[in-house]
Amino acid sequence: MLTLINQELFKLLHKKSTYFATILLIVLMSLFAGLAKAHPNYFDPEGLFKSNFTGTEWVVFLMIAGCGAIVSMEFQYGTVKELLYRKYNRGQVIVSKWLTMFIYSVYLYALTFVMTIILKVVLFNDTFELTKTASNGRTLIENLGITMGGKFIGLWLILTLVLLLATLFKNATVAVSVGIIGYFASSIIANLMFILIAKWDWLKWNPINMLNLSSQVVESSYKTLTKLSVDQMVWGNLGYIVVFLFCGYLVFKKRNV
Repeated sequence: MLTLINQELFKLLHKKSTYFATILLIVLMSLFAGLAKAHPNYFDPEGLFKSNFTGTEWVVFLMIAGCGAIVSMEFQYGTVKELLYRKYNRGQVIVSKWLTMFIYSVYLYALTFVMTIILKVVLFNDTFELTKTASNGRTLIENLGITMGGKFIGLWLILTLVLLLATLFKNATVAVSVGIIGYFASSIIANLMFILIAKWDWLKWNPINMLNLSSQVVESSYKTLTKLSVDQMVWGNLGYIVVFLFCGYLVFKKRNV
């Protein structure tokens, strides 16, 4: 298994898209921080800091692309046969890809956090303090860490669904496109979901509602909309992650190569 993970990490490190993603993330975060510095009346510096200068939003798209490609491209180019002809079984192959993407997501989140702090210190050192207390009693830096933790869990709820889709399609572009469209669709119907949850209480357990975890861990009033506690949402997210991964595992085990 470790050999497979090392091979996947080696391939990831030698892909141009990996370095492009790193540079793109840094550039986009710096761009929004620069806009906040130049036009604070239009781009709230503190508000952008709380959202990692849009960094975590871009990580979603970068990770959807990575997860969609890492599985489906093996089928698209027929390289999955080479892996299966060796001593590795299908379970080891698919789990190694999951763990590689997990390591990649941790790297991108760590990069986002570091860049957020650097941009704050360099551009907004005198604008607001990291120790400033918010309305929920936590400091800005505490809220940032908690929010990123909630977003990371929500990210993996999305990614496990993308990984499942990637095992169903032979073309990486299709898997990535469906994942991105699904992400936008879930964002669009999120407000409608609150109306439906208010009418039918059992709908509170749907996966789209689980994506509100990052908002609720900072703003407790979200509980009136989600109808779930933070603990329930964490376990709900983890439950769906396990279900989607298990479904992806079953599909990969039975798929013709």
